[in-house]
Amino acid sequence: MNKNTSLILGVLFILTSGLIYTIERLSSYVYWLAQTNTGSWETNPNISFFDNIFILLFIIIGIVFIVIAFKEKS
Repeated sequence: MNKNTSLILGVLFILTSGLIYTIERLSSYVYWLAQTNTGSWETNPNISFFDNIFILLFIIIGIVFIVIAFKEKS
């Protein structure tokens, strides 16, 4: 694996974790909005960054790939 491949994989893993987090957050707010329209849920949804293990895992893998890319010599 060369430097460019490691760098691209690292960026893709970090972008994928951001996409998963955004989709999860969007779905939670849509569910909250549907519940507030019926009057059964009055508080804002509590969304934590560490609720989904895949988000944290993909960020760690992405950082590892980026570190490997910068440590490799061309």
